[in-house]
Amino acid sequence: MENIREWIIDWFVENGTTEKEVLCENLNSNYFNAGFIDSFVFISLIGDIEEEYDIEFDNEQFLDRDFATINGLAEIIAELVG
Repeated sequence: MENIREWIIDWFVENGTTEKEVLCENLNSNYFNAGFIDSFVFISLIGDIEEEYDIEFDNEQFLDRDFATINGLAEIIAELVG
């Protein structure tokens, strides 16, 4: 799961305005509330994750509160990847 978390963090650094150190200090923070990402960029994040890991999210995962944190998202991806 560590590799998945690192991939997500790197994605945020490349596609957002937040520094890696700040992201690493806020792995359990809601990335929308923290301003790390907005709804438009979120769509790109989902598409890039699904492509990178050859998975597809469903509504149940989108509704999971953990989906809005880096750690939670990494766990959900790890479960889907198997």
